[in-house]
Amino acid sequence: MTAGTELAQRLDLAAGATTVVELDGACGLSRDKIGGKAWSIDHMRALGLPVPPAFVITTDGWADYTERGSIADEIWAQVLAGIAVIERGTGRRFGSADRPLLVSVRSGAAISMPGMMDTVLNLGMTDAVQQALAAETRNPGYAQDTRDRFVHQYRETVLGDANGAVPTDPWEQLRGAVEAVFRSWDSPRAKTYRAHRGLADTMGTAVTVQAMVFGNLDESSGTGVLFSRNPNTGDGPVYGEWLVGGQGEDVVSGRLTPRPLDDLAVSQPGVHERLIAAAQLLERDGRDLQDIEFTVESGTLWLLQSRPAKRSARAAVRTAVAMVEEGLISADEALDRVTPDQVREVLRPASGDSAGQEPLARGESACPGLASGVVVTDPDEAETRAEAGEDIILVRPTTSPDDLHGMIAARAIVTELGGTTSHAALVSRELGRPCVVGCGPGVVAALTGKTVTVDGGAGLVLPGEVVAKPVEQAVLDDVRQLAQWAGVEGAQLAERLENRSAATENIEQEEVTAVQAPVTELAVLRLVGIKGRVNADNLAASLFADAAEIASCCEDLVAAGFCATTPAGFRITPEGRPRLEQLLAEERGTVDAAAMTAAYDEFCVYNADLKVIITDWQMKDPATVNDHADADYDASVLARLNGTHQTLRPLIARLGGLAPRLSRYLDRLDRAVERIGEGDHTYVARPIMDSYHTVWFELHEDLIGLCGLTRAEEAAAGRAH
Repeated sequence: MTAGTELAQRLDLAAGATTVVELDGACGLSRDKIGGKAWSIDHMRALGLPVPPAFVITTDGWADYTERGSIADEIWAQVLAGIAVIERGTGRRFGSADRPLLVSVRSGAAISMPGMMDTVLNLGMTDAVQQALAAETRNPGYAQDTRDRFVHQYRETVLGDANGAVPTDPWEQLRGAVEAVFRSWDSPRAKTYRAHRGLADTMGTAVTVQAMVFGNLDESSGTGVLFSRNPNTGDGPVYGEWLVGGQGEDVVSGRLTPRPLDDLAVSQPGVHERLIAAAQLLERDGRDLQDIEFTVESGTLWLLQSRPAKRSARAAVRTAVAMVEEGLISADEALDRVTPDQVREVLRPASGDSAGQEPLARGESACPGLASGVVVTDPDEAETRAEAGEDIILVRPTTSPDDLHGMIAARAIVTELGGTTSHAALVSRELGRPCVVGCGPGVVAALTGKTVTVDGGAGLVLPGEVVAKPVEQAVLDDVRQLAQWAGVEGAQLAERLENRSAATENIEQEEVTAVQAPVTELAVLRLVGIKGRVNADNLAASLFADAAEIASCCEDLVAAGFCATTPAGFRITPEGRPRLEQLLAEERGTVDAAAMTAAYDEFCVYNADLKVIITDWQMKDPATVNDHADADYDASVLARLNGTHQTLRPLIARLGGLAPRLSRYLDRLDRAVERIGEGDHTYVARPIMDSYHTVWFELHEDLIGLCGLTRAEEAAAGRAH
C-alpha cells in the first residue's frame, strides 16, 4: 500500500474530496489543482530525485477558505494526517522535543508568480524544539539562527507585526501560516502581477507543506538556484549561484549576494556533480530551460523545485533554436516558444557604445537590453512619473514583490545587492526590462536624479544617453533560422508568429465550444467501469466537463446503487454492471454495425504500431530499461508517436461520428500529445492519468464493446493483449 493510499484511507475521504494529497510521485492531479510548486515536487519524486517529503492542500482548499473565511474542520483533519505522512517519511515528529520536525509552508499557483505570495520556513519551532535541535546537532548557533529566521518571517508574513506574539503551539503556527498563504493570493502585489500578466483572479493558490532541510546547518550546508542554461543568453552549460550557510529565501530575496556555482564544485565536487546530473535530467525530461532550487544539508543534496525558467528575449530565441538543433524539440515547437515581442526585442540594440565613458556603476548582467531615463528610487514615484510620460530607471538597494508596480513602470532596473537569481533578476527577465544587479552599496545615493543608460548585457550603468551598438550577428542568425522554419523572411517573423498565435486561439476556442455537449449517464458509468477507481475531478478532466456537474451525476449514481464511494474514488457496483451493459446495448442499437466493425479493424492496425512505440519508450531493447538519458532516442520515439497520432486523427474523428460518446477521445488524445510537446513526458504512458496510452486503452475497450465483442475474445484473436 502506498503512503498516499494509506492517507486517503485513514481520512476516509469521499470521492472527489481529495483536498489534501501526498506528493509521493503518483499524485496524478493537474497543476490547476495543486499548483506548479507541488506538481514539480511530485514529478521530481517520480523521477527518483532527492526531494523532501511533502503534501499539498489543493486549490479547492483555497476556494473553500475564501468562501467561509476559515479552514474547514474536515480539511484541517486532512492536514493533520498529511503531517503524519511527513513524519513517517522523515522519522521525525512535529512539535516534539525528540527528533523534531520543522516544515515549510509555501504558496503555489498553477502559473508561476515568483515572489508574489507568501512563504513561511522553519515552522514548528518552540523553546523545546530549539533546545532539541541544539543538542542533536551540537550546534546551538544553528538552532538559534533557525529560531530567529522563523520568528522574523512568521511575524512579517502571518502576523504583519514586527513585535507580534508568535504562537507557542506548533499546530496553531501551522494553521496561521496556511491561512496567510491563502490570503496572500489577494495581496495588492499579487493582484498587480496578475493584472499585468492577464491572469485570472479565480485560479487561486494551493499550499505545499514540506519537511525542512537546512542550508544553515554547518559549513557543508547551503542553498542555491541554478538554471540548466544561462537564462540571460540561452547558452550552456548550467548557470547558477550558491550561498553557504543560507536558506532559500536568502538567495531569491536579493538581500545577500551569493557566489558562483563553481564555488560548490570546488568545496563539494560530489554534490556539484549530482546537482549537474539532476539539472540535465530535468531539462531532458521537461524539454525546456529549467529553474531549479536546491539545498545542501551537511553534504546531502536536496531538490526543492524545478520549473520552466523565466528568461530574457535573447535566451528565449537562443534556447528555442538550440533545442531544435539538439533534437529536444521540433521546429514547430520552437516557433510556439518564441513570442512576437521577443523577436522584436532581440532585434533592438542590446548594448551601447561606451567607448571613452567611465561607468557610473558596474554589476552583474541580469537581463540584457539598453534603456535610458531618469533615476528614481521609489517605486510609487516611478509609476507616477512613468504614467506622466517620463522614461524612468528604478534603482533600489534590492527589490521585493512590493516594488512590482514600479518595476513594471520603469524602463530598466538596477540594484545594489543580489545576484542573477535574485528577485530583481527573475522579474526583470520576465518583464523584459534591462537589469543590472549587485552594483554595491552607495549606488542608490550616487545615481538618484541622474539621467543614465542601463546596459543590461554588459552589466553597466553609463552617464547620459548612450548610442546603441548594432545587433549581434549571432542574434540575427537565430532569428533567420526561426524565420526559415516559419517559411518567411526575417523581417516578417514577428507578424508570422502573431498569426500563428491568433490561429491557435481560434482553434482552442472552437474546441472549448465543441465539448459543451451534456455528459450522459452512460459516459460517466462507462469511464468509471474502465478506470476501476476514479474521483470526480479526474472524471471531469477526462470528459471535458464541469466538476460540479460530474460530482452531481456521481452522487445520483451512488444513490441509485450503481456506484459506490471508496477512498480512491468512485467504483462501479455489482448492481451497476447490468445497468452499464443495458446502456451499452442501447448505444450499440444506434450505431452502424458494419461501419463500426470496419473502423475497429483499421484501429487494430494502429494499435499494433502504438504498442511498439510505447514499448520502445519504456525499453531501449528487451534487456535495457530506457532511462531517458539519450535525448536523441527519446525524440525519435516521440516523433513516431506524434506522427502516428496525426495519421490516425481522421479515424478517431470518424469514430466520434459513428458513436457521439466517442468524440471526446480525440480531444483527450490531442491534449496528451500537446502536454508531451510541452515537455511533460508523463503523458506518454503513465497509467494513473490521462496519458496517451491510457486514453488509447480506454478507446480500445469501448470499440470492443461497441462491436459486441469481449476482451477475452479479442485477446484470443491476438488483438487485445
